[in-house]
Amino acid sequence: MAENKQYVTQMQENGSVLISEEVLVSIIYQAVAEVENVSLSGKPSINWGKGIKVTIDDEDQVAVECFINVAYDQSVVNAATAVQEAVTNALESMTGVKVSNVHVNVCGIVRQ
Repeated sequence: MAENKQYVTQMQENGSVLISEEVLVSIIYQAVAEVENVSLSGKPSINWGKGIKVTIDDEDQVAVECFINVAYDQSVVNAATAVQEAVTNALESMTGVKVSNVHVNVCGIVRQ
């Protein structure tokens, strides 16, 4: 099995642009922060404790896994769907990468 890539390569007319996994995580972090009634759960075994895991395949497609908390009295399904849409839109518009999937794990319910 191949080792996980740490960069997405975007070919340009005059060369290539490498986008690091850290940049992708920062974009995802900001996208999730903008979703109402949701916060990242911050599981310590995931990338930098932010509750986000990114996998880049050999074709430079990105798979994302988010671990979130949802505010009490909110629809868990609607919140998860909003996170999926926000992450996909942010990554594709800001980097041009193809997002293969966004898995959302709801880890808790929190009072605001």
